[in-house]
Amino acid sequence: MYLCRAAWQKLGPLTRKSVTQLSRNVIPMRSMSSGIPGGSGQNIVYFLLCGGSLAAAVTYTYKTMTSDHERFNDRVVQIRARPKTEWQPKPWPPKGEGEEGEYQ
Repeated sequence: MYLCRAAWQKLGPLTRKSVTQLSRNVIPMRSMSSGIPGGSGQNIVYFLLCGGSLAAAVTYTYKTMTSDHERFNDRVVQIRARPKTEWQPKPWPPKGEGEEGEYQ
């Protein structure tokens, strides 16, 4: 523990000094952003791309929903127009192949 503390006290200021100089010389400074949407050409491209895809998705959903609604209504009309047979229940108990003790 004492050895680590001694090494940290000896090398700490040296590493801090070298890191700050390295960051000043090697890492480029960022330019300030204006904060206004569309300030650069790239932001406008992203805006148009996302806005266009959103508009296309909404249009596709609307057209699909309206056409499915019409098709659904046509299908219901066709099903109701079919001739209906009256439902007849099967007799109970069902008759087996001559074995009466099976269902008693």
